[in-house]
Amino acid sequence: MLRLLLLALACAALASCAPARPLTDSEVYSFCLMGESSYVDDTCDSEQDICNAYRDVVSSPYSGLNPCLVACQDAYNRLIRVQYVGNCFNYVNNGQDICIQYCRREYPKQ
Repeated sequence: MLRLLLLALACAALASCAPARPLTDSEVYSFCLMGESSYVDDTCDSEQDICNAYRDVVSSPYSGLNPCLVACQDAYNRLIRVQYVGNCFNYVNNGQDICIQYCRREYPKQ
C-alpha cells in the first residue's frame, strides 16, 4: 500500500512539472466567454462576436511567439476601436489575456 502511495505521489509531482499543453481554439472561445465578467452585472450583448474574434486569431498559424502576440494585440485594438467598451470591456480584456496565454503555450521560449 505504501509503495502504491509513493508511486501516486511521484506521478503527481512529475505531472505538475510538465509544461502546460497548448489551448485549442474552442478553449480560447470558451474561456473568453467564462471570464470574470460573467460574475457581475453583465449587459454586454456582443460577447460571442468578441470571443469569436480571438478564436479567429488563434486559428491561424504563426511563425513564432512574437507574431502571435502581435495578432492578439491587433485584435484587441480593433475590438476597442469598434465599440466594445463599457459593458463589454471585460470580454475584450479577458479575450486578450486568453489569446496571450494561447500564444505563450503554443510557442514557448521562442
